[in-house]
Amino acid sequence: MDVNNTLSGFNSMASTFAADVDQAFWINFWISIVLGLSVIIPLFYFAWKYRESNVKDEDIINYTHNTPLEITWTLVPTALMMVLFYYGYTSMKTLRTMPAESESIVIKLEGSKWMWKYEYPANKAGHVHKITSIYDAKIKGVKRGLYVPKGQKVILKMTAPIDDVIHAYYVPAFRMKEDVVPGRMTQQWFQADVVGKYEVECAEYCGTKHSYMYSEIIVMEQADYDKWFESDAKSPFEDQNAAPMSKGESLFVDNGCAGCHSVADASTIVGPSLMGITSTKDAQYLKDAILNPNKDIAEGFSPVMPATKMSDEDMKELYAYIATAAVAKGANIIEENGCTACHTNDGSASAGPSFKGMRTLEDAYIKDAILTPNKDIAEGFTPMMPASKMSDEDIAEVTKYLKAL
Repeated sequence: MDVNNTLSGFNSMASTFAADVDQAFWINFWISIVLGLSVIIPLFYFAWKYRESNVKDEDIINYTHNTPLEITWTLVPTALMMVLFYYGYTSMKTLRTMPAESESIVIKLEGSKWMWKYEYPANKAGHVHKITSIYDAKIKGVKRGLYVPKGQKVILKMTAPIDDVIHAYYVPAFRMKEDVVPGRMTQQWFQADVVGKYEVECAEYCGTKHSYMYSEIIVMEQADYDKWFESDAKSPFEDQNAAPMSKGESLFVDNGCAGCHSVADASTIVGPSLMGITSTKDAQYLKDAILNPNKDIAEGFSPVMPATKMSDEDMKELYAYIATAAVAKGANIIEENGCTACHTNDGSASAGPSFKGMRTLEDAYIKDAILTPNKDIAEGFTPMMPASKMSDEDIAEVTKYLKAL
């Protein structure tokens, strides 16, 4: 989904009650037009007909009342208002009458600054799918969303953290909108009969990243949904040949950390970048930042991060992931350029000196060693390293990697 703020979805009716909502809207619209014109047209007509230049004082008559006219202008608008009430009430009743949970998929939904989280019931193996849907600047959209089967009733039980703000879960293609309130449980249901991807937006202003609080509802064939639901994959569309996520990365994704913090570069999203944080902060600092995020706010940032409940074991896994994620690109560049054929990471000497300990070197020295390797030969080694044509960007990634060792 490319974020373009077009509120896509109005041209489709993907849920079973979308037609009822549209019908109520258009009846309301045209009756309002009729009532409006019934006032505006006579107003301009009489203003023109009885203008001062066209009426003599002796022609003016004072009417006290006109019974047939008074009855007409009372009964006709009343009847039209009752028509509006009927279609508004019946469409609202359809929307607000929850189906039986035993006949539906019940999914917990949490809205928080600035992400949507979905938690499914356990599958046959006992696995619980927990999906965090956030805007990804790299793909200009969202990676994951709410996966549901076609033709199945789905109940969403919605809430927000007690210290968060009000959000609104809005799906234009479904004609569905429901407030998500801190500390309170609201619910909405839908049944989608058309396979496809449907945009979800937050329709309640909720802070600086409000306009990026996107998600998707992906309606699938029942067989495809069942295959995914009974697996432990994060998404039905993830590359099956890709390396599985580490537990730490899974925690980073599931808890929505990527929505506010970059880890592979120094860019600022909402919160500070986590790149290199493990070289200056210990595991206890990270634990405090997660359990009590307002205890020590980084300079220049606001206290908007919600507290997260996480076990000590999960904290360790998350810390380990953050410690390694920031250097993953640099490690790949080193591997692709064949550096590991002559250099080790463990301190042992090979054809060239070990990378271990190079974190103490200046960035400029590392750059020179890559581009002009024979300029300053380490003692005990021969000048045999070929010069590399590495870009400044790649050199920066390699430097980050060496500094993190």
